Amino acid sequence: MSKKHTTNPSEWSLDQLLEAWKEQMKNIVADLESLLPVRRLQLQVESHPEALQIFRNWESAAPSEKVQFWKELIEITRKESLNPLPACVQCGECCRGGSPSLYLEDLELLRSEKIPMDRLVTLRRGEPVRDPRRGKAHFLIDERIKIKEKPGSNECVFFDPVSCLCGIYENRPLQCRAQACWDPSYFNELSEQPYLTRRDVLGDVELLMDLLQEHDRKCSFERLHALFQRLSRGEEVAAEIIDLVSYESHFRNFVASQLNIPEGVLDFVFGRSLESLLPLFGCRLRIENNVKYLEVLNEGGE
Repeated sequence: MSKKHTTNPSEWSLDQLLEAWKEQMKNIVADLESLLPVRRLQLQVESHPEALQIFRNWESAAPSEKVQFWKELIEITRKESLNPLPACVQCGECCRGGSPSLYLEDLELLRSEKIPMDRLVTLRRGEPVRDPRRGKAHFLIDERIKIKEKPGSNECVFFDPVSCLCGIYENRPLQCRAQACWDPSYFNELSEQPYLTRRDVLGDVELLMDLLQEHDRKCSFERLHALFQRLSRGEEVAAEIIDLVSYESHFRNFVASQLNIPEGVLDFVFGRSLESLLPLFGCRLRIENNVKYLEVLNEGGE
């Protein structure tokens, strides 16, 4: 709560009550070392009949009543934090934390165009990814197809942050249906499920699959990573990095033009371009006077 506000509940307005309550929720969740998102706890408490009465009657309550209301609200919040509803309340925390990977079971959602392919991106073998549950990065040993995230954030492209609603909720993929922020064990059950791959989706187009294998062989993230490791040891390989990135860009664009692959699905068909991954190494490709060179980014990514 801001310093200008009193710490005495008897003098609080409704806005001050809500501000103080949200801070207390954070403390309660932290004390319990709970994975329960604060936003989810808030929605659960806000639907509690006694809490609703407190919010409705706050402004008209006498000072002594406000003090009692505050104690009751904190007690309700503590109890609800220990007994989360075993159901999704669409708080949006899962959607803010990252987009889902797709499993083989989700193939029909693509075939029926419930999930358009221009909303997908392939993460190829060897690429670094962030685990939203553990907050750690690791390298993929197999490819993943994911729903895209919004530029500059981890939010799923189908998530509306204003309404906290999902644009494809009725047709959400398996991982979203298994998400249970109140109990991670539900998500762990997916470990036995096979991931969806590009071959599952595009396997009927054998020529394209052959070209994608060639693309993965010649333009892998692992090759890019190895070059940057050499660069960090002082080897003069900047030109090799530029050549690899340029070749990969030419490869995907040439194949796309020859096979009439729409630009919007290139990130799904070929995966993320090597050029788009350069910021992971603190640089970007810059062209000046028709000459390409690597430019080091500052801390803000500019």
